[in-house]
Amino acid sequence: MGDKLVKMVKFLIIVFLAISLEVESKPIDSPIVEKELYKLHVDPLVNKARIFEITGDGSSFILKDSYIGKPSIRTLKTTHLVTKRDKYILRFRDADNKVLMSLGIGDPFTAHAQHLGYEDSEQFTFQVGRQDISAAIPMQINPSSITIEKRYGYEVSQQIATIKLDIE
Repeated sequence: MGDKLVKMVKFLIIVFLAISLEVESKPIDSPIVEKELYKLHVDPLVNKARIFEITGDGSSFILKDSYIGKPSIRTLKTTHLVTKRDKYILRFRDADNKVLMSLGIGDPFTAHAQHLGYEDSEQFTFQVGRQDISAAIPMQINPSSITIEKRYGYEVSQQIATIKLDIE
């Protein structure tokens, strides 16, 4: 055990020295250039975002409304960057069909009933009807369409609907 620890410490020292030699120091008289940064997701403190309200039942979707405003806390919690748990994905695309941003919305069309009263049931999930979905994206992103995809596995997805947008 002690021999392995000595080897690991020597290795870490070598890595640390290699990294410290790679670091460049800026001259004191060089100007600092500020870059404009923005997040991929909507910051909850920002008062302006593009908000899209979509209604769908899992197989067909329509755009109810799109506007610029402050997103609600619920919208920020239910739409997020895509994770492996998301069954439905909203992809915002530009005029060249290039994906600008992808948001995961989970599975809003399935209700899970694993609580008291359903212990003897064989089925614990039920399909829900039409659902309203709100999605907020940063102001810097100007999509021309929204594609809704359903994932069947981590890599396998099927495009369900495309909604054309008229955004300036």
